[in-house]
Amino acid sequence: MTTSDGGSSFSSCFKDGYVVSPGPDSHPSFQQYAASARAGDLDGLFSLDAAAGSEARDLDELAYKLLSVAADFGHAEADDLIEDLLECSSLRYDDDRFVQGNAHFELGLAYLMGADGLPADPDKSRAHLKKAHECQWPFHVQQGESLLDEARALLTAPQLAVFEEIYRPT
Repeated sequence: MTTSDGGSSFSSCFKDGYVVSPGPDSHPSFQQYAASARAGDLDGLFSLDAAAGSEARDLDELAYKLLSVAADFGHAEADDLIEDLLECSSLRYDDDRFVQGNAHFELGLAYLMGADGLPADPDKSRAHLKKAHECQWPFHVQQGESLLDEARALLTAPQLAVFEEIYRPT
């Protein structure tokens, strides 16, 4: 599993107000890309640059997340671009849907908490958490249950109710 900052636990990211992105110090920030995606500026998403220090696979996952955000805000072209991305990028080899599951899990939490420049939106959160669950995320990840427990511990009661509609406690 890729944590949002390359290795630290989700709890430190949640406390700092970001889930999906490497944090507010990245340039351009996920928040800036998310604002473009929400506005339907899909051309801006193509400026993702491998020279910025990310590997192609990470950029493909980032593009998938941002296109998903654009689709969430009614930009139909984003759905077509997601299909293209799943066919013609490193995500083509995501047979176990590990990367897709992680992306939807992170987006679900970001919408649930109103983090990463995304509005708090229980319906969008629920939809992404359902997609993550359909991908079996994080059940086929080592210590997946502890990731769920860590997320639960940081959610408010209303947020936890939405989360547990999808990820029921064991």
